[in-house]
Amino acid sequence: MVSRFALFALFISSIHAVSQTAAPTDPHTPKIFRDSVLAVTYSYPGEFVAEKVVAPPQVDSAKPRCVQSMLSGGSTSKLGNSVFVLSTMDDACPGVLLNASRQLGPFTKEQILRQLKSYGTPALTQEPVRYSIDGHPAAISMGSAQPDETKPGKMPTTTYAAKACVLGNVAVKATKSVPAQPTKHILCFDFTTQQKDLLPLMLSFTIQFDEGKAQSLVPGNILR
Repeated sequence: MVSRFALFALFISSIHAVSQTAAPTDPHTPKIFRDSVLAVTYSYPGEFVAEKVVAPPQVDSAKPRCVQSMLSGGSTSKLGNSVFVLSTMDDACPGVLLNASRQLGPFTKEQILRQLKSYGTPALTQEPVRYSIDGHPAAISMGSAQPDETKPGKMPTTTYAAKACVLGNVAVKATKSVPAQPTKHILCFDFTTQQKDLLPLMLSFTIQFDEGKAQSLVPGNILR
């Protein structure tokens, strides 16, 4: 159901999406998203229709928005729907940022199970795995959800999801002359699909920090 996946994107971002129209592109040609402020470049398959998201005005300054969505994209086929959302967490909520950066694996696990509840009964299919991307610590958790209720005569549709988060800057240990550099922001990628075989492809989207080498968001050798 397309509307359910749209609600998913709105749920985790808590902001409104603004569509950008563009001429038809070759689905086999990767699309590029570049954030000059964070100095990160992200590529994804051309078959995904992307929406750059714009945050609404801050209503209550006493309750800062801890997570900001930057980009979302969706793809629809006869086998189901797929969505990805790229978001960032900065020091607007320093306590949340500190806890997530120190326990990145458990953070992805908690978040993926919480997000899957909107699709039914969630279950973890892969415990958190720690790895690195160009020296940036990262972690991923994967899960699935079965709908709590299914219409008579219809097979239940399983929703598969993954959440990968990576520290936006490489921490620098303290020395006698230079203090320790705290984590400034965390990038998180949420993937949701009704096509189990498509999830590994979505996790192979590439990311590049600064002028470093573009690498797969999740190395294939850590996926089961």
